Amino acid sequence: MFVKVFLVCSITFISFNLFGQENVSDYPIRINSAPDYPIGEHISFWKDNGNSAPEEALRKFQQGSFSPLAHPTLFNKGYTESIWWFAFRIENELDSKNTVIFSPAGAAIREGTMYTFDNNGKLIETAYSGFIHAGQSRDMHSRLNSYELILPAGEGFTYLFKLDSRGLNTYVPFYLDEPNSYWEYEISRTAFFGTVTGVLIMAALFGLFLWAYFSEKLYIIFVGYLLSCLALILEEDGFLFLWIYGDYLGRFSSIIIPFFSLMMSGMLVIFIIRFFNLNAGKNKLHTYAVQYIKAVFTFSLLLFSTLLFDWNPKLNLILTGTGLSLSFTNMLLVILITFFQIKAKKEIAYYILLANLMLVFGFTNYILNLTAVTDWHPLKPNGLIVGSIFNVILLTIGIIHRYYFMKKEKELLDRQFIEQERNIARSIIEAQERERQRIAKDLHDDLGGLLALIKLKVDSLFLEAETMQKESKTGLAETQKLLIMAIHDLRFISHELMPMEAAEKRLKTMVSEVLDLVTIQNKISITYNIEDLPYLTLDTKINLFRIIKELLNNIIKHAEAKEADIQLFYDEIDQTVTLIVTDDGKGIPKEILDKPNDGMGLRNLQKRVDYLRGNLHFDSNINGTTVIVTIPFQQITQTNEYTDNYSR
Repeated sequence: MFVKVFLVCSITFISFNLFGQENVSDYPIRINSAPDYPIGEHISFWKDNGNSAPEEALRKFQQGSFSPLAHPTLFNKGYTESIWWFAFRIENELDSKNTVIFSPAGAAIREGTMYTFDNNGKLIETAYSGFIHAGQSRDMHSRLNSYELILPAGEGFTYLFKLDSRGLNTYVPFYLDEPNSYWEYEISRTAFFGTVTGVLIMAALFGLFLWAYFSEKLYIIFVGYLLSCLALILEEDGFLFLWIYGDYLGRFSSIIIPFFSLMMSGMLVIFIIRFFNLNAGKNKLHTYAVQYIKAVFTFSLLLFSTLLFDWNPKLNLILTGTGLSLSFTNMLLVILITFFQIKAKKEIAYYILLANLMLVFGFTNYILNLTAVTDWHPLKPNGLIVGSIFNVILLTIGIIHRYYFMKKEKELLDRQFIEQERNIARSIIEAQERERQRIAKDLHDDLGGLLALIKLKVDSLFLEAETMQKESKTGLAETQKLLIMAIHDLRFISHELMPMEAAEKRLKTMVSEVLDLVTIQNKISITYNIEDLPYLTLDTKINLFRIIKELLNNIIKHAEAKEADIQLFYDEIDQTVTLIVTDDGKGIPKEILDKPNDGMGLRNLQKRVDYLRGNLHFDSNINGTTVIVTIPFQQITQTNEYTDNYSR
């Protein structure tokens, strides 16, 4: 009895191995109205070490040389130099014509050929797909290598699919769907990847904005990383081929995954180095990393250059394997640099580590899937997409955080620079005012006193002029007149240099006095309206007075004007003191307005306005000039410009 059982088991085991778990052709896929079908249970494969004809492959299938897929949907042998055949039978159970769509959804299929045989083993149809077939030459112009299988009522066919991925990865999931189900899935998938594309492009545009604003290479490197990441994500699901290059350069598919893996991971290394501001002279890791990344980018150019030569599967296999290995090394280098920054007690390094760990995990899982080390992928739809999106979102937040603090730092530096400029201007203006006061005091006390004494003497002589001759009396009168003019001119010059009692007088009084003197000294009609202003500090008052004087001097010396008008008032809404000076002169030449710093007068005018944190505006033409000065008013304790009862 034991011997019989042993023989039965042995025969069963031998049959199981010889015929591949019984001939799969005896178990066709029965098509009805279901949305999809478990094709993995019915499909089998055969490794073709040569390049067999489809009839030879059919014979191998009928002889049981094909092996079961041993997975619900996935075929994955990593990177190989072989051609693979897949076979299955389909029977239509319906009394009407039925259509299903067969999708070998691999992103790296060089050529996929679908052969349809009738029940007599006759080849009745051939359809093509793969990246060497672009546009309408593919059976279905979609992102997947899809084939439309049309089944007459109650009939069945045998299908052989020839997969030519020599020099490429063989990560190929298989799907068999009813058309509506297929297109619903494609629409949802396209919407998902469209959203991913939108997110990454928005992040890239933000990076471009930061690059334009700060002129810092970090941000353009971030943009390069984002675009490389986007290309890799889209290519993995066939969208880059469909949307961008498939109709023009299908051969690009042969190197696009290793190429953009190198670009993405290399850009990330450079981004991390610049993000942490590592210095080549002080950090050996930085020095070695930069030299290594240069070599990586050189290799990526070598990889890209293979597009210029005839297809060589073995060379492509070597370059692809090297590219993926270098990409994985780049990811480890990112983690190593980040760990060193944690050791250097940079708190932001913990955040960057969190952002990169998910990417490294997802990218590693993706590489292991492609190389058939494992078929386990816990992150859906795959580790590359989830890890990249997680990383991009966190890095973008980190960039925004960095932008916020850099903007604050830039604003602080700008304020410090402006304050430094104001301090310099203050020193210059204060030095000028001190010198003006000294000269005015010397003129008033010394020369003014001397002239007054001489005038007294002349007046005394004039009283005694009755005994003088007529000529002497006339000369004495002229001398007295000249002395009066000299004293008047001296008073004018002293007042220009330093208005007397400026701390006590209102600005209105100070300006009125000087305008009266100007009117006497020059043949020009000046009208003015100076309103009562809020209390101004002596500093503001003196500088406004100097601005008015500078504008008057320009009108008198250069404008050739007959009339001028001055308006000075306080705007309660804007809380500004506004000065408007107009004249009917010949205007300021355009070359001077374009380069105001070339002229001493306009340069001094601008410095005083800047010192008061104001704005200066010129409107000039051949009919005259209007100058508007706006000074922000800073509220202080006193509400009026003057507190005494007199008005001068």
